[in-house]
Amino acid sequence: MAYTSTMNSEMILTVLSAFAQAESESISQNVARGKRMGFRQGKFPFPYSQILGYRKGSDGKPEIIPEEAEVIRMIFNSYLQGASLQAIKKKLEADGVLTARGNKKWSSESVQRILQNEKYCGDVLLQKTFIEDVLTGVSKKNTGQLPQYYIENNHEGIVTKQTFREVQAEIARRNSKSAANQRKRHRGRYNSKYALSERLVCGECGSPYKRVTWNIHSRKQIVWRCVNRLEYGTKFCSHSPSIPEEELHQAILKAVQNLAVNFTGEVANQLNGILYQIEVGESLTPQLQAQLEQSQQEFDRLLEMSLDFDESTPFLDDKLRRLSDKIKQLKTAIAQSSADSQPPSTPTNPITAKDLWVAEYDDMLTARIIEKIIVKSRQDLEIIFIGGYTQQISLQ
Repeated sequence: MAYTSTMNSEMILTVLSAFAQAESESISQNVARGKRMGFRQGKFPFPYSQILGYRKGSDGKPEIIPEEAEVIRMIFNSYLQGASLQAIKKKLEADGVLTARGNKKWSSESVQRILQNEKYCGDVLLQKTFIEDVLTGVSKKNTGQLPQYYIENNHEGIVTKQTFREVQAEIARRNSKSAANQRKRHRGRYNSKYALSERLVCGECGSPYKRVTWNIHSRKQIVWRCVNRLEYGTKFCSHSPSIPEEELHQAILKAVQNLAVNFTGEVANQLNGILYQIEVGESLTPQLQAQLEQSQQEFDRLLEMSLDFDESTPFLDDKLRRLSDKIKQLKTAIAQSSADSQPPSTPTNPITAKDLWVAEYDDMLTARIIEKIIVKSRQDLEIIFIGGYTQQISLQ
């Protein structure tokens, strides 16, 4: 009887625990739905304790704290004038400025969070994070799993929208330059874990794509997303699609097989000529061409950004002038270098048509022969092989 009684007690505890868990999940889901409904209606709690420069006003709306606002403007202006995150951090500590939580010590990350916080120009982006599992309560960055809501002119900004956008452009420029300097590579060779990490780029804003794992309701899916879209939502890149990794692999496989079918002597010379340059060291011309392409992309991106402003943009105008001069110099240098170029030789392991007859996606082959993949839309890719051979491929 005692044994049976113990079993019954354990069963009752198990059932009660299950009910308690179900109730907890139900309450959490209802709270989450309530918050999202509030987001859609523009209702949300302003994080006064986590943000420098604002306090709750008598009307219940965010009110600027003048002395803290001066600190915020100093941070934005210093960054635009060329100061590094570390330099700004040291200045804040030297001046005895406290963080939003009252700490004397600052970090470069906290300075960057201020520079990227849209609230300082009067706007608000809602649902940046979400709780994936109500039992663990761990918050995750929203990279497209749930909708986000952007409210313009929610409150008075400390910096102008023009200043905020110029800072975002400068952050993107520095990140791009830093990534280029850290990649110790020859043409066509990257240090990234995945071949697509530095080859897959957004056709809308020119930013690289990043590998992301979505996990909703215990179902995992690997997709590639525009870094610009991940960081800023739809603010600077409105239509870049998320692409499932399997679809990308199948599209690249199809392009490689197409190349095998059309593997003429001319194509072979182009591919193997570049591979030979990688093997023995780059000639000057490909380096200059890569710099020219990067400069032209940055020029186009900044030009498009400057057209969005109704007011003058001296910061962007100055950058555009300098880029234009750099592009002219690079074109002249390329023309000069090309006159002295030598015919390509054969690499140690030349690419043959047989190498391209593969039945499944090969990351190493992709790293070896593909220069860039441009995401034109959710349905279309432009795949550029080393040597300049290009294909338009549809995603399945």
